[in-house]
Formats: sequence, C-alpha cells, structure tokens
Amino acid sequence: MLFIGINCFAQKHVLALNLKLDSTYYMTTSANLTITEEIPGQTQVITTVITGLVSHRVTGVRDSVYEMEIRYKSLGVHISLPGGKTVDFNTELAHDDIFSKVMRSILDRPFNITINKSAKILSVKNIDNLYSDMAKNFPEATEVQKTQFKAQMDQSFGEKSFKGSFQDSFAVFPGIPVGINDKWLANTSLESVITAQIKTTYTLQAIGDKTYQIHGDAVVTSPSNAEFKQLNGMPMRYVNFNGTTTADIKLDKSTGWINQVKVTKLIKGTVEIKDNPQVPGGVSFPMTIAADMTTTGK
Repeated sequence: MLFIGINCFAQKHVLALNLKLDSTYYMTTSANLTITEEIPGQTQVITTVITGLVSHRVTGVRDSVYEMEIRYKSLGVHISLPGGKTVDFNTELAHDDIFSKVMRSILDRPFNITINKSAKILSVKNIDNLYSDMAKNFPEATEVQKTQFKAQMDQSFGEKSFKGSFQDSFAVFPGIPVGINDKWLANTSLESVITAQIKTTYTLQAIGDKTYQIHGDAVVTSPSNAEFKQLNGMPMRYVNFNGTTTADIKLDKSTGWINQVKVTKLIKGTVEIKDNPQVPGGVSFPMTIAADMTTTGK
C-alpha cells in the first residue's frame, strides 16, 4: 500500500488543452475592483463590479493550435463613486442609457483568436468587428461621443483587455509532465492603461478524479518611464505599478478548460497627469488597485 501511494504521488501528468472541434466552451466572470486615489487634499475610492459571459467555439484544430470564435454573450458594469453615487450599465436589464446600448451592440459579434495547447493566446483577429456598426447604431451620438465610446469599450473589452482577462483565468501550462508539488515559471505581460510584466510561479497542488488544482503566486512590475496616453481626454501615464497576484485554479482533467478560478491582486503605483485644460499644471498622485475575480467554465 505504501508503494502504491508513493507511485501515485510521483506520477507525472501532462497539463494541456484538449478541446474538440465545433464544441463551445464558456467563461462566466465576476470581478470586483477597488481603486484608491490619494489625490492631494482628498482620498477618492471607486469600486467597480464587472460581470460577463463569453463563449469560445473551436472552429479549427491544427497541430498544437486551436482556432476559436469568441462572442460576448452578456456584460454588466456597476460603479460606486465617491459621495454615494452609483452607475449601472447592463446588457441583461432594460437600461436605456447610451452606454448600456453600446455594450448591447457588441454582443454576439464574433472575433477570432488562436491559442496553443499551453493556454497561451497567439493572436487576436477581427476584434474591430465589435465596433464596426457603432456609427450606424447610434446616429444620435456626436462624433466626439462615438470616439469616446469606442475608446472606453476598447479599454474594457478590446484586444488587450481580452488577453489580460483570459490569461488571468488560465495557468500557463508548463509544456512538460508535472507531478504533485512540482513548480514552473511563466512570464506574461499586461498591456492596458497599465503596462507591466508578470512573473508567476505555479504549483500543481492536487489531482482529483476530474480536476487538477493549481496555485499561482505572481510578482507584478511596471516601468518608471511609461509613455503618456490620452485617457479621458487627458495625457496620463501609470508608472512604478508593482504588486502581487495569487490564483487558485481548478481545471477539467479531460479538456484542460477551467472549472473555477479565483484571482486576487494588489498593485500600487503613481498616476501622472500632464498639464491640460482639465487639470491646469498637471498632478501626480499614488494609486492602489485591489481586485478579486472569480471565473467559472460555464
């Protein structure tokens, strides 16, 4: 019995995606994001809850690469602002605000990705399809509003955001067989309003009848010389954003697709705003980002 126990404990497993052609796989995500800004003279706290359902249909399989068609199926954003004010955008509710309408307009509009068996995105294509009919769908909006809507939606649901949220939900598989308590490293990048490098140490913690359980500890580092970008009509940049991320991941043994993922992030850095009409003289202030995200594969 001791020999059998040792043998099972030492057995190696290949962690990889094993998806079927024409099958559809889902991700249902709920993310809680708290941003604390220490603006000179005041502390401002903004809490955002983002929910979403995304479908991933396998349209092609070649060698070790999967081609997938992606569709946003539902989206919701709830924002709690200083002073007790709240804002809601939701594709499932009968909200008539223009931003909810904009979000509804991107539902079921397909774009494409390629992904390898190690769960790493290789390419994202046709994501502009999400916004291709925006001008036609919202004739009442001004050109300035349309530009702002496109920028906001791209920031929240575009290529860089999609890559980041997808990679949050998957461990990057090691590419070699591993056993319980084996560790491996993965280097990924965050490219959104904040640019950062993420170095994650993964551990295969447990193997069940139907799932693999993986834990990840990550260190997040960003440069001090990030470029200024136009955000909310102002030249801004996020510098020296450093912190940690932890992830607890359960994967389906037969497909490699996620069963459940829980991610916690804590990142701190500095926001710099150049002199502009909205902020004469510019300003610099510290920011803390704390986030909790849960994703299920259904």
